[in-house]
Amino acid sequence: MESNSKKHLKIISVLVMVLILSFNLVGCSLFDSKSQVYSRYIISLLDINYKNVSKDYMTLTGVSQKDAEAVYVANMDYQAHNLMNYYGVKEVDDGTILSEFYYLAQSIFSNAKYEVTSVDKQQGSDNYVIKLTVYPLDTLETSYDRIVEYIESFNAKVADGDYNDTTEVEYETEFAEGIIDILKTTVDNPGYMDPITLEIPIKPSDDYYYITDEDFLSIDRNILYIREDPTKAETSNEGEETSESTEEAAE
Repeated sequence: MESNSKKHLKIISVLVMVLILSFNLVGCSLFDSKSQVYSRYIISLLDINYKNVSKDYMTLTGVSQKDAEAVYVANMDYQAHNLMNYYGVKEVDDGTILSEFYYLAQSIFSNAKYEVTSVDKQQGSDNYVIKLTVYPLDTLETSYDRIVEYIESFNAKVADGDYNDTTEVEYETEFAEGIIDILKTTVDNPGYMDPITLEIPIKPSDDYYYITDEDFLSIDRNILYIREDPTKAETSNEGEETSESTEEAAE
């Protein structure tokens, strides 16, 4: 059995966002105006990543249903790992904990809210900039105080030696289940923080267009509100994952 000295105290970490990979496929030709197409493209890109809504994304990028669903699955896996990393949850079992956080990610991000407020052509060029308004979800903020209280209580038990005779799997599983139970009480009643408007350039490349990974990350950081410097936080790079997100689409 493990000794108490091997049990580490739990913290909430600053959520570390990592680079999202993109892969390029030929899209379909469309007859709408460029501003209409670009508006559809960015909404379809967010819809497939966060809500598994694929029809317009498939039309604009030319990907198959299977490839579109793979984008969604990869992003939810990425978001699940980010949530686990944020709360200091370790993946030590047969995948049950990860599955629980995957389903939580699906529930949380299905409520993502965003809208295109304008698509503007830049003066003196053929380039366009999309103004995208994002309404950050308050799910983690709503549950924050309860999570901190739970972590402090859990750490007190660790200090008292309550987990001296537990295995790492038992220890990590019990901690994770407490976090999961709290988050489950908040995901069905989403609220939103003040809206944020982002300017997202459309990058033309020959007959295709796309947004950069950096710009997608900028959107992603604002979909879910997370405190930049949470109480008792330490930056952690553990559990970083990558996911596929953006496709080029045809003009």
